[in-house]
Amino acid sequence: MTALRSIPREVRWTVPLALIGLAFAVPFSAPDGTGMQWDELVLGTVAASSAWTLFRLTRRMTPQAARPWRFMTVGILMFMTGQFLAGFFPGPEFDGFGADDVLLLAGASTPLATCALLARRVSRTRWPALLVDGAVITTALLVVTEVLRTPLINPVDAPDDLRSLVLAYGGYAAVMLGGAGALCTVSTAALRRSVSIMIGAVACQGAAACFEAMAIISPSWLWTAGSDVSVALGLVTVVVAAGFAPTRFSDTSARAAAPQVTPLGILLVLAATLSLPVTIGVSLWQDQALSAGAEVGCAVVFGLMGLRLVLRIREDGRVTEDLVRSEEDFRDLIQSSSDGIAIMDADFNLLFTSPAARRLLGLAGDNDAEIGLLDLVDPADREHVREATLVPAGEGPAMHFRVRTSDGTSRELEATSTERPGSGRRVLYLRDVTKRRRRERELERMAYTDHLTALPNRAHLFQELAAPSLDERCLLVLDLDGFKAVNDVAGHEAGDQLLVEVARRLNTVVREDDLVARLGGDEFAVLVTGSMVEAEDVAQRVVDALGLPHRTSDWAFAVGASVGVAPLSPAGGQLAFREADEALRAAKQAGKGCVRLAHHRSSPAVVVPDGDLAAVVDEGVLQVRFDAACDADGRILLLHAVPIWQHAEHGTVRGMELWTAAERQGRSAALQRWLLRQACLEVAGLADDRIGVAVSLPAGHVFPDRLAAEIADALDAADLHPSRLTISFTEETLLTASAALVPELEATRSTGVRLCLDNYGMGHSLFALLARISLDMVRVDLAALATRDDTGRALQVLAAIVRTTASFDLLTIAGGVSTPEARTSVLAAGVQLLHGRLQPHDLPVDAVAALLPGVDPVPAA
Repeated sequence: MTALRSIPREVRWTVPLALIGLAFAVPFSAPDGTGMQWDELVLGTVAASSAWTLFRLTRRMTPQAARPWRFMTVGILMFMTGQFLAGFFPGPEFDGFGADDVLLLAGASTPLATCALLARRVSRTRWPALLVDGAVITTALLVVTEVLRTPLINPVDAPDDLRSLVLAYGGYAAVMLGGAGALCTVSTAALRRSVSIMIGAVACQGAAACFEAMAIISPSWLWTAGSDVSVALGLVTVVVAAGFAPTRFSDTSARAAAPQVTPLGILLVLAATLSLPVTIGVSLWQDQALSAGAEVGCAVVFGLMGLRLVLRIREDGRVTEDLVRSEEDFRDLIQSSSDGIAIMDADFNLLFTSPAARRLLGLAGDNDAEIGLLDLVDPADREHVREATLVPAGEGPAMHFRVRTSDGTSRELEATSTERPGSGRRVLYLRDVTKRRRRERELERMAYTDHLTALPNRAHLFQELAAPSLDERCLLVLDLDGFKAVNDVAGHEAGDQLLVEVARRLNTVVREDDLVARLGGDEFAVLVTGSMVEAEDVAQRVVDALGLPHRTSDWAFAVGASVGVAPLSPAGGQLAFREADEALRAAKQAGKGCVRLAHHRSSPAVVVPDGDLAAVVDEGVLQVRFDAACDADGRILLLHAVPIWQHAEHGTVRGMELWTAAERQGRSAALQRWLLRQACLEVAGLADDRIGVAVSLPAGHVFPDRLAAEIADALDAADLHPSRLTISFTEETLLTASAALVPELEATRSTGVRLCLDNYGMGHSLFALLARISLDMVRVDLAALATRDDTGRALQVLAAIVRTTASFDLLTIAGGVSTPEARTSVLAAGVQLLHGRLQPHDLPVDAVAALLPGVDPVPAA
């Protein structure tokens, strides 16, 4: 089926129409060339169709790939012109060798030139050898026809003034077959089909020449019909060859241009070469003497074959010399390389090790005794090495393992591998990464640790908040009262000493399972495992402990603490942090040095349905709702997809609550796949193809493995263009997900999918984020940019964010726009899209379709 699809559609109707046209035209064409040549006009039409189809095919090719076929197109156009001249202007004006014959000869010779251009794609093409091979085949065919006394070489029955023309037709056929056989015997993997079909096209041209010669010797409409049909098939076959040709030569490596034998070409060469001795043997067996021309031809063939042998010997010598030089260079490269190179078999036995590899693996001297790689690997890493070798070589991440050295220390190695299919051997490239891995682990520890107090930092805290847990947990956010005065009076060194003392006291009042973190400045947090009652008790002990006097080297300070407490709900750590922060502000307003609890509504019990998530969609249990993002004119340009789970018994659960419930039941990965696929399907069903869809990756619930493949599958299933899908994530998502998330997102973006950073402005600068991942848009929550009553401050921050994002050519979306006044101010700040309660929200796809102007709702696919 793939091969049939490569044949242009025009060919499928050109062939039958050409045969029908020739069936009517040949009987009515004047055999002596004095009347209208209707068959020439039909062939001219076939040539015109072939030239047009070739032109269309070459437009899809790169200039390098299209060069041979464009040359062929010019040749067909010349052939077409000659045919139309011969058909429309018969008679004495074009008798003999005229303008039409020049054009026909030039056009009929271009297939051989096209074969030569295709042969140039082979790495290190041996042109002298090809010329000699072509001459051998051509001479052998001429000798065979002479020995067999064919009319093509012995045109005794032809008119005296046309014998040279008959000989020319026979010579043309031999040259075309000989040249094509030599040029097309060796090709590349990408061109092998096209080259094989070109041999067929050249064979059709040669057959047409033979039919033309026979028509001169023995005039008959049958010979004319055979010639016309062969020409038509030759033209169409060239188009088919172009249809199988690659549209680009993207890989210019030696492997891509490595020579491969074309079966049809080698068959033609063998048939032409072996036919000579067979024909001579049969002739001698029948006691038929060879003519002088046949003897001269045999001598030429034998001389050319001797020359070919000399060229072969020289080529073999040059190849051997190159191989020896390459082997020496390769051996020197291996010996001097600081990276180790080793070859092992399927049983992990080391077949070869370079000096650097022996040093890295801890092997003594040049000991050639066979040893297994697993015997050198640290026992704790052996199973990991076995599993890593199950992955095809060159795929997956680099393999890391430890080896024990002779002095008893451990060395950590990084290994990548290559494997030639069917060899059963794998080449390992080894590198000592002990220092690098030590630095990476130290950097990772520093990234999650506060350098002053040695407590976990903000990133570590949010990673723990996003981690799934079956235990009830609460979050304490505390702020020191009067800490600014310490810095002002005693200086920053005393303030640092005080913060270290606070960290020590916090660790003394919390339980072993609790986590103490420093958020920054004089702000701390405690993640308590337990109920709100237990968390309140811990908070009170924190207030009591920090209310005691603090002593530094020369000073004593009375610094207290205010604490806000919030339960960690299924909505996630970000919400708990905001609620605890609000409770902290309430404690500050109550006079400081006290504890305040957040007001939190209990969530209904959530039970994600068993079985395939998609199976319960028809029951209305699992749905997708959309929140619209609109431009300044109110047009919907982007829809944010939110999963909704609702049931008559269990109530309605949406957003983070649903994700957390799914995580507890091990269903987050399935929910992620379903949401991607369902959101794409429903938006693809909308009549307005300008509307895109955004799917959020919630922090702590992202499964990076195969994320790019899942997104591609969802787009293919919905037939949705990648530019209409936006993947949204927060800084917390990047902090809490594994390192595989960023490469998966980058791979997704390379396909055209857009990336959006949600809740921007709450953490790192845009410069730091863009250094880690490429973005297309950012979403800013207006309410989070300042305190609740300071709208002016929030708009100032928003305007600064818009200027920054505009400099990076990023689209800005403003969320939390709930009043017309805020909408006007946000648009004045330069925001492109608005998102919030003021815009259409919480809509099924049918309701979204009904909002589109002048468009009837279209059911989702």
